Amino acid sequence: MLCTSIGGVGIAATQLCQTVQNVTVFGTASASKHEIISQGGVTHPIDYRTKDYVEEIHKISPDGVDIVLDPLGGIDTQKGFSLLKPLGTLIVFGAANCVTGQKKNLLAMAKTWYNQLSVNSQKLMQANKAVGGFHLGYINDEELISSTMATLLQLYNQGKIKPRIDSCYHFEEVGDAMRRMHERQNIGKVILLPEPKKEEDKPQSSPEPGDKTEAVVKEEKKEEAMEEVKAEKD
Repeated sequence: MLCTSIGGVGIAATQLCQTVQNVTVFGTASASKHEIISQGGVTHPIDYRTKDYVEEIHKISPDGVDIVLDPLGGIDTQKGFSLLKPLGTLIVFGAANCVTGQKKNLLAMAKTWYNQLSVNSQKLMQANKAVGGFHLGYINDEELISSTMATLLQLYNQGKIKPRIDSCYHFEEVGDAMRRMHERQNIGKVILLPEPKKEEDKPQSSPEPGDKTEAVVKEEKKEEAMEEVKAEKD
């Protein structure tokens, strides 16, 4: 089960799931994005805005699921743990519930912290469940990282996985990039380009009403090219 299966990590995890034979994938996303994640490999898309995904999953799989990937934290971690089958595993790799808008929300952070899952070894043993965490920034084993990257590149060369890039922004456009993610408009990864934006890409003067700047025309062409790529993938 993938919480927020429409982002870059969710799409990557879905692609990796497809390397497992006869896998069933549950994924949450807004209704407008269900078709896209279904094409990407999500077996049962669930609209988290209008439905309780725990109830929806139990309707299809009464015993629950084997693995839950949770980037949200707080109450969703508790829900994920409750969804596990015996010998199932919950992997926590984020706390997105702490961020509810473009600014820090101390109330959301406090709520997420208060609702976080609290377990001990005795409870895990009696429930026959496992909980793990993942934070790439704290992995210092270079050999592990290298071997993992080699495996991923092999899958990429075999055409089994392919990173999905939603959009690219220059560093001076980081505000626009963050806004796109906060408004949950992205489908895949939002990339920041380290090089500065070229002068010819910037509008030189205020256009007359109805006229388009060169930058706007280029942006439209860029969007058209992305649409063509998406159409070819579909």
